[in-house]
Amino acid sequence: PIEGSVSLLPAREAQMRALDLRTRASAQHAVIVLRDEDKAGARVYFRTPLVFSVHEAKGLEYPHVILHALVSGQRGAYAEVCDGVTPADLAVDDLAYRRARDKGDKSLELYKFYVNALYVAMTRAVQSLVLVEADTSHPLLALLGLKLAETGSASTAPPAQASTREEWAQEARKLELQGKNEQAQAIRASFLQVKAVPWMPWTEPLMRELLPRALDPLQTSTKPRQALLDYALWHGQHAWVQQLATQAQFQPAKSLAPGGSFGEPRTDAHGLLNHFSGYDQQKQLSGRAVAALRTRVLQPYTAHNFKEILRQCEQFGVDHKTPSGATPLMLAARAGNLALVDALLLRGANPALQDEFGHTPWLHALGRALIEPEFAKRSIAPLFERIAPPVLDVQTEGRLVRLQHQQGEYWVLSLMLAGFKTQGSRCEQRSLPHYRYRQGFFADGLQSLLDALPEHLWAARRKKRSYLNHLLARAEAASTYLPARKLWVRSYNGHYLPNPALQLRQLGEGENTSWRGVFDVLNLAWVDEGTAESRHIYPSQAFIIEQTKRRLQGLVSGGQAEEVF
Repeated sequence: PIEGSVSLLPAREAQMRALDLRTRASAQHAVIVLRDEDKAGARVYFRTPLVFSVHEAKGLEYPHVILHALVSGQRGAYAEVCDGVTPADLAVDDLAYRRARDKGDKSLELYKFYVNALYVAMTRAVQSLVLVEADTSHPLLALLGLKLAETGSASTAPPAQASTREEWAQEARKLELQGKNEQAQAIRASFLQVKAVPWMPWTEPLMRELLPRALDPLQTSTKPRQALLDYALWHGQHAWVQQLATQAQFQPAKSLAPGGSFGEPRTDAHGLLNHFSGYDQQKQLSGRAVAALRTRVLQPYTAHNFKEILRQCEQFGVDHKTPSGATPLMLAARAGNLALVDALLLRGANPALQDEFGHTPWLHALGRALIEPEFAKRSIAPLFERIAPPVLDVQTEGRLVRLQHQQGEYWVLSLMLAGFKTQGSRCEQRSLPHYRYRQGFFADGLQSLLDALPEHLWAARRKKRSYLNHLLARAEAASTYLPARKLWVRSYNGHYLPNPALQLRQLGEGENTSWRGVFDVLNLAWVDEGTAESRHIYPSQAFIIEQTKRRLQGLVSGGQAEEVF
């Protein structure tokens, strides 16, 4: 164990300036005051962003702590606390604490606050504690055996080693997670100043702004069309490719969607499906275009040398939006680049951030694993250890349901959240007919990924179709199984979608959380526009969900709801 030290310094400006000079650049030193209103006084002398009131400091620990005017700022109160107490009273093995005989007498509560505040403040320090007091002769300080430090001990010691940018980034992230937003923002303002990115990241608002120009056949510039095409291929939203082909007559889109048909069979004169000549070749061409675009976006994140990415993180912030609209951690996770994931987490990257489809870095990885079983076998287990949430908190019918990763429901719901965006997409190369995916999630489509998980994540006894079928049945909204988690609804025989009544916990800044409907998080309306069928052969995702909701509410029978397919 490291032997700690405690020092008492007079609150003289010269000594406080010297103490500030040696501590301000170190994330190992924090300043604690008694109350929130006392922080302004401390900041006059101490420029570190790590200034806390005692209440804020609860749960924190720092190697080195400075207590500023904690006792002398409340001279009278602390004088009453120690009135009549002698050093001999404290020189015992155990201190006896007794409540007042009169339980209605609250006169001692005030002293309890001051005693607890002093205890909390002093125990935040691990290695060294410095008390800076205007009244160094206060009886409480004498009672604690504190004497003025000798010249050259605390305030004139050599400067502490300055923390690196990465260390400050980690500290800011840690404080954010604990709800200490004021200090986290102060760190960013002091040590993590970043520039705005010089590009326009892909977003739904940007695409909606580009749509009129991109789909206007008279528009001479191809930039809006190319941006919409790239966005569509990256996110698997084939409807925009089809509209670029038919409305804008954009040649790159026409080559992928001849006749306005992207990855689907044409219909003949009678409206019947007809696998036209060259359909398989056309499907392969579409698949190669999607793969090529995604490879191009991910290429910097798959490389072993990612210094340029880390340089951009220093310049624009570790969670900046890349041109694709994702954060660097999202792309590193989708690429399965564990070394880059570790480097970004070390620099304070936030694994809880979501993109406009509700995807965190973990859901980005799961979304790829649903399409590529080899990626699931190679990367999902190590990524789980790094970026997966240990629990999923959801609400159904006003009841909180907490899903641990050991539960099968945790994995199935995670896959539904990750795969919803592309469940109705024709951009993905799949082994089973497209219409099965549009109807919802089903055992065959989930089994390959779940079977690829290692034993500690998905036990061998679960790698049976009967177990997955039982799991899907027991957690559906209409199930009588207890406990009734009601996580998904049966949209068709053997097919499931997230329960429209489900709400997901959204992590805000610090400890602030909120609840949002699952299809609001997953951006159902935008997904539905991007995966709509050009010939309306199959119902839209929104229609399926609405019919399912109506069936659950008893407005239509189960048989009628199933006839929409």
